[in-house]
Amino acid sequence: MDRSKFLLKNMPRGSKLDGLATVYPGTDLKAMEAFSALLGTSSDILSAVNSSLAREGVSQARFRLLLHLRRAGKAGLHPMNLADALGVGRATVTGLVDGIEMAGLARRLPCEKDRRSIMVALTSKGARLIDSLAPRRLRRISELMSGLSCAEKAEFTSLLDKVNANLPAFRKI
Repeated sequence: MDRSKFLLKNMPRGSKLDGLATVYPGTDLKAMEAFSALLGTSSDILSAVNSSLAREGVSQARFRLLLHLRRAGKAGLHPMNLADALGVGRATVTGLVDGIEMAGLARRLPCEKDRRSIMVALTSKGARLIDSLAPRRLRRISELMSGLSCAEKAEFTSLLDKVNANLPAFRKI
C-alpha cells in the first residue's frame, strides 16, 4: 500500500494538534494523539503484512484460510465454519476456496455426516506452503512485539480491547 494513499495515517500529532483545540473547543488532544499513533502504526503494519504476503503470492485472506485449514487437519472444515472463523460471508469463502483449489492447495471432500455438504481440506502442497509461511510470520510478529515486556503486551492487548469496544458507537459518526 502506498503510504500517501492512506490519508488518515498522516493525521497530525504532537504540537501540530495545538491549534485544533482553539478551533474546536473541547477537543481531547491526548485522544487525538493516541488515535493518530494507532492509525499510523496500524497502516504501517498492514502495509508490511500485505507486502510480505504478496511476495509469497498469497493474500491475507488466503493465508488465514490456509492457516485455519492446517489447524483443522485432514478432516478439513465445512465452508460455513470457515466463513465464521474468517468473519466473512459464505460467498467470499466459496471464492477463496475456488482460488486455492485451482492452485492445488486444497480440495473439496464429501462430508461424512451430510452427503449434501462438502468439507475443505489442504492438499500436501497447501500444507507445505502454510508450513513454510506460518513459522516465519509468527517469528516476525514476535520480533515486532519484542520491545514490549510480557506485562506490556498484556496491557497493550487490554487497551486495544477497550478501544475496540467503543467501535460500534464510533461507526455511527
